[in-house]
Amino acid sequence: MTVTQPVTVLIHIRAHAGKEDAARDALQEAIATSHKPGMISSREFADPSDPRSFFAIQEWEDQSFFAAHMGSVAGDLPTSTAMLAEPPAVRVLFEISR
Repeated sequence: MTVTQPVTVLIHIRAHAGKEDAARDALQEAIATSHKPGMISSREFADPSDPRSFFAIQEWEDQSFFAAHMGSVAGDLPTSTAMLAEPPAVRVLFEISR
């Protein structure tokens, strides 16, 4: 039997100078408009110390749902990330049980 474990995904994007609004809007649009099976929640944040940096913190039912989602959007990444200074940094995190 396979045991699934919820995961938290931390995504950091950093816009090109002058493209901050476009990057923020694209992040929010991507979250709001695409169907993501297995996603429990997503919250987006701006970094007050770096106006070019934005973060999304997502909760997924398990890592396989997130992997499937990333596989389904891989072809869209060059267009949807053109305003970014570097590729998105993605970290998949498992909660430490107490």
